[in-house]
Order: sequence, then C-alpha cells, then structure tokens
Amino acid sequence: MADGVFGVEIVTPEQSLFAGGATGIVLATSEGALTVLDGHTPLVADVVPGEVRVEPGEGETLHLAVHGGYLQVDTGPTPETPEGSVAVRTTRVTLLAGVAELRDQIDVARAERARDEAQARVEELRAAAGRTGTLGPEDDGQGAEEAELVQAEAALRRAEVRLEVAGSA
Repeated sequence: MADGVFGVEIVTPEQSLFAGGATGIVLATSEGALTVLDGHTPLVADVVPGEVRVEPGEGETLHLAVHGGYLQVDTGPTPETPEGSVAVRTTRVTLLAGVAELRDQIDVARAERARDEAQARVEELRAAAGRTGTLGPEDDGQGAEEAELVQAEAALRRAEVRLEVAGSA
C-alpha cells in the first residue's frame, strides 16, 4: 500500500460494508471522538452510535451510520517485507458493527417515520412518568415502563443517526 494508506475493514453480521485502503477513519467511542491514521497505536475500543467517516486512499469519502460496535487497530509487518530486511510496520483497522448502513443506502423516509414514532413514544412514556412520579414499581425503581423508555430512546437515537448521516437531520 502507498505511504499513509492502511487497511480498513467494516463488517456487520450480515455483510462486509468496506474493505480497502484508507488514509484515515473518524468515529466516536465512549471515550470521545477518535481519528485513526497510519501508524496509530494498537487499541481496542467500543464504538458508540454515530457517523463513521472513512477517507479512502482513492475516491470519495465514505460515510456510514453505525449503531454501536467495536474497533480494533493493529500494527504489524507488511506482508511483502522481504525476509532478513527491516520490517515495515503497517496499520490495520477492523470495525465490527452490530448494525451499520452506508449513506447512500439509508431510506430517509423510513428513518423519518421511525424518528417521529419513537419521539411520540418517548414523550408518551415521559408524560406517564410525570403523572405517576415514577417509571416503575416503587420498591426497586426498575419497571417495564422504564425499560420501554430506554428502548424508545435508543430507537429515537438510531433514527437520528441515520438522518444525520443521510444529511436530512
């Protein structure tokens, strides 16, 4: 690979979304925003829902909506290093996402409907909590309503991420 270009693979349980060279990848982890460039320190990190940008070695920037996963950055000798010579280190990035979509594959109308439905459900559940003062049984504070609110908020965030990446937010 050319100088500054490293291998990137982005996969979900269903498919490989990208496999090729990149000069950079930008994403969010629970520790904050992260940019990986060639020569990055090896690491494993969680990926939080948001946009992932891949700057390919050639061509246009790739934008993905990722709904969580794990990132591994690894370094090692290039496969073509001749035996007996000084090994050249290369960077390899693997992003394992539970759910991810390429920008051009996002159904904006569907994402807008999902956002509207999730927003209505979140508001309904929050209003119900305001009337009762709690979302669950008073003995443990963890009720079915609280779990439903968490699920509705997650659905709302997924829809918002899709719309942000699609440029329709």
